[in-house]
Amino acid sequence: MLILHIDMDSYFASVEQQANPRLRGKAIVVSGRPDIHSVVAAASREAKRYGVRAGMTTWEAKRLCPHVIFVAGNPDKYLSLTRRFFHILLRYTPMVEMFSIDEAFLDISQEAALHGGAIAMGKRIQQDFRSALGEWVTCSIGIAENKMLAKLAVEEAKPAGIRWFLPEEILGILEKTSLQTVCGIGPRIARRLEHLGILKLADLGRFPEAILRREFGVYGTTLALWGRGLDPTPLIPYWQVEEVKSVGHSHAVPKNLRNPEGARGVLLFLCEGVGRRLRAKGLAARVVHFALRDADMRFHGGQRALETPTDDEEAIFRAALDLCASRGGFPDETTLLAVRATGVIPKEETVRPLFLGERRRERLEQAVDRIRDRYGDRAIWRGSVFASCRHLTQATGGLGQQKEIVLAEKVSETEISSQERRRHERASPYPPIRWETANRRG
Repeated sequence: MLILHIDMDSYFASVEQQANPRLRGKAIVVSGRPDIHSVVAAASREAKRYGVRAGMTTWEAKRLCPHVIFVAGNPDKYLSLTRRFFHILLRYTPMVEMFSIDEAFLDISQEAALHGGAIAMGKRIQQDFRSALGEWVTCSIGIAENKMLAKLAVEEAKPAGIRWFLPEEILGILEKTSLQTVCGIGPRIARRLEHLGILKLADLGRFPEAILRREFGVYGTTLALWGRGLDPTPLIPYWQVEEVKSVGHSHAVPKNLRNPEGARGVLLFLCEGVGRRLRAKGLAARVVHFALRDADMRFHGGQRALETPTDDEEAIFRAALDLCASRGGFPDETTLLAVRATGVIPKEETVRPLFLGERRRERLEQAVDRIRDRYGDRAIWRGSVFASCRHLTQATGGLGQQKEIVLAEKVSETEISSQERRRHERASPYPPIRWETANRRG
């Protein structure tokens, strides 16, 4: 097997630099607003030279780089570009797994030879990206015999390079690779392994697997395989991705809205987003989850089953408010709010509204959705939400939204013929999974 891993370089920051020439060559950070203590979603190459990294707080970034420019995140812009580079990748192979909003794995075992080899194929993909996305939006490429090694290779390729881990190099790579470099080994697991005397990947490979299983259960077997340069994780192409099981939104609450009335407005803002996403997917939810974080960083919340599955944001809002009230209401200071709708079913399987008022509200929501689809989410506002929440930022990270992109592709017309699919299923080392209907419109 031959895996190619695509990782976009400083993705959100480079997209902003491509869109705004005045930001090019400058240290910028993409984040929420600094006054709500947001974190760095992406740092430009120029900011990274000062030690600014994704995940640190905005005040830490300012301390490291006093002249850094903060740019509010624009998730619609990033998702749009992700869709574009995803479709570029589909020109090369249907075996594409979207790993995150800015990363993808490709199984190029069959296609590499058609493009002059893996390196030549990688260079062509980079050229296609440059032509379609702009010269400031670059990607790094790692190539190896499995996903774990390909992801390690891409780190050596950064920025904008290509690195192929050849089989004869693997032992040396395992000897020098620290544990936390591996995606899937977090700080806590790394500390536990270090207490066992395991510091490098090669140490894992030499350590008795029985002890790893005793300490970590089934995960111990995966660790042992990684230590030998193997990876049991299959590449899951986009057409095998599971359907969405929940829809949710969360938001850190700005200081001026942390009072009960302000928090109520933020909650309605979040419920509007959940309802809109349910309607866009043609889903209705049976369970509403609500959570808040107070000034002492303590979380409170619960869940409630609805009598009737819904995509109505007002019904979701009322359920969330009831959950909040049953736990004492909003505290004097609410620092974070979250709403999630689960137990989703197709909207077409629900009972249609019987009362005139319900039917009118449904038509109104659909009309508002059409306006926002055409002119953007902020083209039309509910008055109470606009008064308090017009400056809130949407989620920038896009975590999980790659699934929405590939699910949309599953129900659209694709470039992959049935014959091509069967060829890949026969060649795949993993059990075949029934193809979703592709040649129909969503």
